[in-house]
Amino acid sequence: MKQSARGFTLLEVLIAIAIFALLGLGSYRMLHSVLNTDEATRRHELQLREVVRAFAVLEQDLAQAGARPVRDGYADLRPALLGEAEPATLEFTRLGWRNPLGSPRSAWQRVRWQLTGSTLERQYWTVLDQAVDSAPRPQQVLTEVRNLQLRYLDDDGTWLSDWPPSEAGSDPQQRLQQLPRAVEVSLEHPRYGLLTRVLRLPDNPPKQNAAQSPTPEGDDAGTPDEVPAS
Repeated sequence: MKQSARGFTLLEVLIAIAIFALLGLGSYRMLHSVLNTDEATRRHELQLREVVRAFAVLEQDLAQAGARPVRDGYADLRPALLGEAEPATLEFTRLGWRNPLGSPRSAWQRVRWQLTGSTLERQYWTVLDQAVDSAPRPQQVLTEVRNLQLRYLDDDGTWLSDWPPSEAGSDPQQRLQQLPRAVEVSLEHPRYGLLTRVLRLPDNPPKQNAAQSPTPEGDDAGTPDEVPAS
């Protein structure tokens, strides 16, 4: 006896379509959630890298700080390290400015760290002893910084808000070359909150050659070929 072929009823087809639609919707929502999580993770990782890099660049600068005062555009002496509380500013002289092209300039570099708006900036000069028109070149290191505070550890283990310390009767030349033992950096980040690092300075910082006083026309002129990564 010949049997007749039996197909799917309309109700069965509709049920199958509904099941596949639910499976597709669930898969899409799962994939969308995974992509959103991956994007958020990448964004957080990028922010963390920026914070780590900012502290690393500052630590690299301070690790090569030297007792080398400079003259500003008005020929006034500025200490080897100058720290101000309001606004929080850190300016100092560092050694180790690489010169791969062999340009006629010094290996010393004058840098300044400060908060400009909500951006942590590293500024540097192309000369040490400056002229009237010598202007620093800014580098953006970290954005979205809400606050910056600096403190300086002296030889007696006391934290100071400004540097160099204003001690009566101290030798002026020694005061210009004096460096703190460490610098405490505190900044407020919108994601990571208050971040504080204590960065140690070298125990025996290098001094300028032949112990000569800085002059506006020294061996410091030149254009930078390479600056530390920012």
